[in-house]
Amino acid sequence: MSKKTKDRYPPDSLADLMSTSVPVCKANDSYEDMIRILFEKPLDDLNYMFVVDDDKKLLGLIELPQLRKSDKNKKSETLMTKVELALKPEEKRNNAIMYAIKYDTDTVPIVDQENHFLGAIVSKTLIDIMHDEHLENMFYKSGIYRKTEITKLAAEGVWEVVKSRVPWLILGLFAGLGLGLISSYFEQLLEKNIALAFFIPVVAYIADSVGTQSEAIAVRALAMLKINNTIYLLRELFIGLVLGALMGCLGGLGAALITFNAQIGFVVGFSLFSASTISSVVASAIPILFKIFGKDPALGSGPLSTAAQDVISVIIYFLFALWLL
Repeated sequence: MSKKTKDRYPPDSLADLMSTSVPVCKANDSYEDMIRILFEKPLDDLNYMFVVDDDKKLLGLIELPQLRKSDKNKKSETLMTKVELALKPEEKRNNAIMYAIKYDTDTVPIVDQENHFLGAIVSKTLIDIMHDEHLENMFYKSGIYRKTEITKLAAEGVWEVVKSRVPWLILGLFAGLGLGLISSYFEQLLEKNIALAFFIPVVAYIADSVGTQSEAIAVRALAMLKINNTIYLLRELFIGLVLGALMGCLGGLGAALITFNAQIGFVVGFSLFSASTISSVVASAIPILFKIFGKDPALGSGPLSTAAQDVISVIIYFLFALWLL
């Protein structure tokens, strides 16, 4: 595809990564014709040969390792497997990854709106896309975001790096100050029951851990699957109830044994149960909201859900302490 043609498509679309140096044959080509095509020019991919009609519309593909074992008297159309779906050049890069996983293939055909064959995303390009997606998700989850290529971040100046990291750190700072403010309202309660202070980190940590697991699964599910948001959140609610019940029972029993106080055990147990359940749902809902508003689900989901879980878990803990003590 020429540069002028590529300019018609959005930046970071499949048009930028598509290879036209792939083997293509006609529907009535013979075995000898197909072998000749393989040696005519250098090719970027030797996994599949794409079969087109006289109008260059994609009909199917032939696995090249199977071509060698095939009957040499057969035509290409009798050897091909029909292509049920192909991607368009304007689609996003991660669509190629989802396609490769869904159809268990390492080469993705690209066609225009009239199904004319344009080229393919070959295996080495798919690996590059997956690597870049992994890096971006890793940076996003760490609260580092840039609109430009994120892998350039390590080589940029100090000020550019600071600007990319500081927004989510400020969010975490305000969340921490909020936790301090919340704790100050329960000062008398803590003075009367100093043992309560021992278990604040436990409740916050478990809530964060449950939420981090849920958020990571949700981000990946949104990227690779078509999910019903309501059903998915109800599923996470049930999972949160099960995990919360387990953490609550074990944590409550442990707190009671450490403090020799059954009431403290109940406070910790109920807090772990509630915080784990809510964190599971909240951490799954945040990436879904990002996607609904047209943002990358990985963008800031980690820092935002962590801040929310910390505040919610500490509030729950103190409310249960007021109620039970």
